[in-house]
Amino acid sequence: MARNYNLSFRIAYCGIVVALSVVVMYAALIPAMTYVLPAISGICIWTIKEQINRKWGLLAYVACSLLSFILVPEIEANMYLIMFFGYYPLVSDLLEKIKPKFLSYLAKIAVFNIAVVIAFNIVCLIINVDQVLDGLEDFGNMAVYVLWGAANIAFICYDLCLGAIMFAFKKWLKPKFNKRIK
Repeated sequence: MARNYNLSFRIAYCGIVVALSVVVMYAALIPAMTYVLPAISGICIWTIKEQINRKWGLLAYVACSLLSFILVPEIEANMYLIMFFGYYPLVSDLLEKIKPKFLSYLAKIAVFNIAVVIAFNIVCLIINVDQVLDGLEDFGNMAVYVLWGAANIAFICYDLCLGAIMFAFKKWLKPKFNKRIK
């Protein structure tokens, strides 16, 4: 359960976490980090939901998305933060409440796929990925589907890891944090 902090603590905590998330997004200029760092940034934002509440977490998500979009020149990483990784940790617990569990997993995969398709189409409009796919000749036609399948496998791994990180935060870090700020 989230604690009832005063307004100055909430603003300061959100400001620090949003600043940390934007700094993390700067490292997305390293090509291998385009997908990893938006995920890490989203986990940082999730701590606000856990420490304060979901409303403040969503507000921080919007602030981080806007600042990243303005300050971080990596368009693809920004799109993935805005379209999925920034809000998914904040709403994943709501999707887990869907019964039966099978429908919960389907809802998670649907949210991911909708976000990825929208983000991919926006990125294609901005950086013209069609030229890259044309250069792959016959594999170019299948590349989108192969990458989409790989992305779904990566999402399943991400969701499992996210659950483990959330559990570890709640079990070990949150009690220590709350003890220090009393």
